[in-house]
Amino acid sequence: MYFFVNDYNSICYKEILDAFRDCLNEKNIGYGFDDHSEKARVLIKKALRNKDVLIRFVPGGTSANILGLTCGMRQQDSILALESGHIKGHEAGSIEATGVKIELISSPTGKLSRKDLEEKLFDFDSEYVTHPKKVYISNTTELGEVYKKEELSEIYDFCKTHDMYLFIDGARIAAALASDKCDYGLADLTSLCDIFYLGGTKAGFLFGEALVIVNDELKKDFLNLEKQKGAMLAKGFISGIMWERVFSEEDFYLRGSRKAFEMAKKLSQGLVAKGYDLAYPFESNQVFVLLDEKDLSHWQEIAEFEITGARDEKKIARLVTTFRTSEEDVDGFLREV
Repeated sequence: MYFFVNDYNSICYKEILDAFRDCLNEKNIGYGFDDHSEKARVLIKKALRNKDVLIRFVPGGTSANILGLTCGMRQQDSILALESGHIKGHEAGSIEATGVKIELISSPTGKLSRKDLEEKLFDFDSEYVTHPKKVYISNTTELGEVYKKEELSEIYDFCKTHDMYLFIDGARIAAALASDKCDYGLADLTSLCDIFYLGGTKAGFLFGEALVIVNDELKKDFLNLEKQKGAMLAKGFISGIMWERVFSEEDFYLRGSRKAFEMAKKLSQGLVAKGYDLAYPFESNQVFVLLDEKDLSHWQEIAEFEITGARDEKKIARLVTTFRTSEEDVDGFLREV
């Protein structure tokens, strides 16, 4: 069976396991204050070309989203996000459980725009509603789309104009940066938002994300919030070892995501050549395909993947590639379909 279910289906890069072996006999202090974590932060700051950011390593995307979206927020504040946003349907209400409401915006795509925000802001003009204070987007989006630099700049300018913060869910930021649709790099990210994270779980790490806080207002008491929300690992040095190893080698962080992108591109082009219709334009390591019942039944006999919805009496199949997806995987699957 070919496997295209997700981009976190393997343990991690071999180089990370080797780094763990090299550190087996060490004794480290906890909670992310160890030498490995500090060296990793220095290396990431160098890659970002920003020495002033606060970086904390957290267990996963849900904890990164909870922390990133609730820091600096009051109980009457709210978060603006698309209805298709990850935090709406995939976090089990964990954001709202903190007491902060998510206000939803509809859009025909998975991308939020400045126009969407300008139109939505008219809904918040009295004491009867929440006070929008933070904007949530993910890059890539839930539909595999990649934001262009101009799009991010327009959203961020809107946020600054209206005294709001912009948070970028970066679970798949490596996939976005690896796409040929992307017109910016790692070093541009700190100028395009107030807070974001570099995804590790979906980028070849054992687990974990690197939360990067740019805005000084959001740094205040952040470690207390991190501890309160259960995201401060006692063995934080395990995260430190991973991020140190990956960022100690130039371009390692994006290497696997670039391969995943090339395999997804080959996969999408091959399927289109065979007459299949894509549900959404191909832009990253997620390929969405429209399937009738006959094709769906056949595909499920040869591969594992997710069904994410339906349109025009057809199911939408999502195929996801990773740093381990090979040309043999793609070619073999294309032959069999």
